[in-house]
Amino acid sequence: MPEQKRWSKLTRWATAGMLSFSILLGNVFPVHAETAAPAAPQISQWSVKTLHEGEKYGIYPINWYYDGSFQKAITPDKLKTLMEGTATKLDKLGFKKKVASLSFPTDKVITRETVITSLHKLLANYELPKAFDMDADMEPIDYLQKKGIVKGTKAGLELDKPSTVEHAAVMASRLVEFAYDVAGVGAEGLMWKVTNDKNTLYLLGSVHLGLTDMYPMQKSIREAFDASDNLWVELDMLNGDMSYFNEKMQYSDGTTIKDHVSKETYEKLQKALTKLDLQGNAFDGFKPFAISTSLSTLGYAQNPEAYQMAMLTGIDNYFITKAMLTGKPIHELEGIKLQADLFANVPPAQQEKELNAMLDSILTGNGIKESEESLKKMQLDWIEGDAEGLAKLLEIGFEDEASKRLIGERDKNMALKLAKLLEKEGENTSFVVVGAAHYVTKGMVVDLLKEKGYTVQYLQ
Repeated sequence: MPEQKRWSKLTRWATAGMLSFSILLGNVFPVHAETAAPAAPQISQWSVKTLHEGEKYGIYPINWYYDGSFQKAITPDKLKTLMEGTATKLDKLGFKKKVASLSFPTDKVITRETVITSLHKLLANYELPKAFDMDADMEPIDYLQKKGIVKGTKAGLELDKPSTVEHAAVMASRLVEFAYDVAGVGAEGLMWKVTNDKNTLYLLGSVHLGLTDMYPMQKSIREAFDASDNLWVELDMLNGDMSYFNEKMQYSDGTTIKDHVSKETYEKLQKALTKLDLQGNAFDGFKPFAISTSLSTLGYAQNPEAYQMAMLTGIDNYFITKAMLTGKPIHELEGIKLQADLFANVPPAQQEKELNAMLDSILTGNGIKESEESLKKMQLDWIEGDAEGLAKLLEIGFEDEASKRLIGERDKNMALKLAKLLEKEGENTSFVVVGAAHYVTKGMVVDLLKEKGYTVQYLQ
């Protein structure tokens, strides 16, 4: 089979936006249990909205939330890590540096003023366009206050007091967003604007597993969300009751996978689990579709930090959390039951066939590597706003029966619900996040809305 046609389940599901994909990544199987983050991060209420953005930039380790020091004085080592991470993010703007590398204070006590001047030093080290309005005669604190990176009056800043890790992370996050917005760059994303009279829909294609390069997104995407009255998603993964889906994935009659598949399939499963250094009974209670989905994610399970960031930077999770933080209503286009049934109702023989295909890819050594390569290509298409590139990739990938279940009838139903939003009385604006495949695939949601006569514009 040509390399370009080796389209992995992981990538298809990440693109089509299936509930099971997100659930199986970390909320069900013990295979992934070691990657679960602690339940209570140490984050203050005042900083949550900023850090919801900043943590996606990759400028500081997420484990800082949980190591007991986030709200304590920042150490020289952590200041160095934060500044280097911020510099790496700023380097991607492409501006020429004045000095190849910078040094940062190693004083025992790092004050708030030290953090502020260090961040200013980072920014001032680039040959910046006039739009940055960088005045060499302006004091660092005055400049960062003027640009909204430092908030409050000088009297209330308590510049001589030690800076906490949290304060430093917040200001570094603001600096990155400011720099990207002024430079007019950021991840392009895949977004369409659909209008009918006074009603507007912003359609944003989602990728469940993300990269730090997806953030910050273009300011226009964030502004579209801010201007919307509500958020629509396939399903609310963060607030929904997943018990129905969990029940559908498992056998409830005391039987195991061994009782439902052929001897050959079960033996192949054992070989694959051995190759992956997993216990032979790891998935005994689960149905074939649940096992094949979980196995497709094991490339991330091998690297807990990469897995955590991939989940954290997923587009759906980002906007659902953002809606929760801003009090924006969240509505579902499908819901948990619909998507759970979509998988669970597949005939057992077909489930076994698809499980065998997954096991074969693992045993030949191609599965995990191809998943990672395909997913990376899709993520890059999203960052570059390359809807055509992603569409071509999907033309190759959505040919088998398993893939066809992900799009088709679901898209028609989504389009009907979106049309109702466009026909509502008055003036209404909604932000709609669903799997990118539903938008870029020919004849699906975007094309269906065009056929209904609505004005559809791709925003780039």
